[in-house]
Amino acid sequence: MKIGIVTIIDHTNYGNRLQNYAVYYVLSKRYGCKVTTLAPHKEKAFCDQNYILWGKEVFAKHLSSVAHAVAEKRFGNNITRWTNFCNWSKRIPTKHYYGSEELPKKLNEKYDLFFAGSDQIWNYHFSFRGFYNYFLQFADNRKKIAIAGSFGVEEIPFEWRKAYIDGLSSFAYISVREEAGQAIVKDLLGKDVPVLIDPVMMLSKDEWLEVSKKPRVDCSKPYILKYYLGDELEEDKIDVWAKKNNYEVYELLNDQIPELYSAGPGEFISLISNATLICSDSFHCIAFSIIFSKPFIVYNRRGKDTYMSSRLDTLLKKFGFQNRWKHLLNESEYLNCDYELVEELLKTEQQKFAEYISAVLNRG
Repeated sequence: MKIGIVTIIDHTNYGNRLQNYAVYYVLSKRYGCKVTTLAPHKEKAFCDQNYILWGKEVFAKHLSSVAHAVAEKRFGNNITRWTNFCNWSKRIPTKHYYGSEELPKKLNEKYDLFFAGSDQIWNYHFSFRGFYNYFLQFADNRKKIAIAGSFGVEEIPFEWRKAYIDGLSSFAYISVREEAGQAIVKDLLGKDVPVLIDPVMMLSKDEWLEVSKKPRVDCSKPYILKYYLGDELEEDKIDVWAKKNNYEVYELLNDQIPELYSAGPGEFISLISNATLICSDSFHCIAFSIIFSKPFIVYNRRGKDTYMSSRLDTLLKKFGFQNRWKHLLNESEYLNCDYELVEELLKTEQQKFAEYISAVLNRG
C-alpha cells in the first residue's frame, strides 16, 4: 500500500522532524507500507546545500568587516544547524514539489491513502503554512486519514469555524493528540474521535538510539539539559541548584555554544537519553524524557505561544505526571520522578495507536 504523509516540515524544529520519522517508521517497518512524505515548496532551494553556501557568500558581501566577524558566527551556526537537520532527515523518504505551497491534485491518483499529522497541523496560528494541505483537499475523502493531529489550542474562534468544519468533515478517519482536540472535533462535528499518543512514543528506546548521534559536548559528567522554546526565566533557580549539586548545565538553543545550538535531531535524542534531569517547555522534549525514563521539570511557556499548554496537559495526565510542573515541585523532588506504572500505561497507549492504524489499513 502506498501512503503519503502530509505534515509540517521545519528543519529547525526537533519535534516535527522526529514525529515525521516516527509515522514513517511505524507505517513502513511494522505494516509494510511504502511511505513517502509529501513536501510542497515555493522555492527550489529548500534544504539545498549549494543554496545555503551561496546565501552565506551573498550575505557576507553586504557586511562590513567588523559586522562580518559577528554575523559569521551567528549565521554559521544557523547553517550548521540547518545542515544537521537536513542530513538527519534524509532517512525520511520525501518527495518535494516546487513552485507552490499547495500539493498538486495529481497526487490523488498516485497514493492509496494520505496521512495528515502528527504535530500542530490544524493550529490556525500557523495558517500561512497552508490548511489546503493539512486538510488534504487535493485527495478523495475516502483516502484522508488524520493521525494524532493537534490543534495546539483549546478552542477555535468563530471566524475559523466554517473552514474547520468543512476541512475536518471530509476525513474518513480522525484521531487527535490532545483531549482539547477531541473536544474541538466534538464541538465542530458532533463526533467522538480517539486521543492517541504522539507517534514518537510508538518507538522504543533502542529504536530511537539507532538514529541518535553522539553530541559534541562532554556527556561523561552529570548534566542538566535545558530546552526552552519560549523566553527563559531571567533567574532560573535550576542553575543555582545545579551549581550547588555539581551538575553541568547544557542549554539547547544557546547560540553562544555552537555545539549545542547546532545540534541536530540525532544529538537531541542522545542529549536527553544521557541527561540527569531535563527542564523544558517543549512537548516533544518532555515526551522523549518519558521514553527514556528521565526525571524532568515542565515549565510554562513564556513570552510567545503561551496558548500551547493543552498539549502538555494531556501528555502529563496520561502518564500520571501532573505534578511535574515547575511551580508544583520543591528541590527535593527534582530527581524523584516515579516511572513505576509508566511502562504498562505506555503499552496500553501503544496498543490503542496500533489498533487505529490496523482499522484504517484493513477497512473494507
